[in-house]
Amino acid sequence: MGTTATSGWAVFWFLLGFTILGTVGVGGGVLSLLGGVALIVLSAVLFQSARPKEES
Repeated sequence: MGTTATSGWAVFWFLLGFTILGTVGVGGGVLSLLGGVALIVLSAVLFQSARPKEES
């Protein structure tokens, strides 16, 4: 994981999304929940697009 620029960005967006999602527990509200979930979904899409590059 992290061998291409795309998967590196995917890791970054996942960690950022996970952090933002964690702020819901301390009163982040609905925007934090939606933003965190959206970034985690974005990272999953980026991981899927990076997979063929890493396998070759």
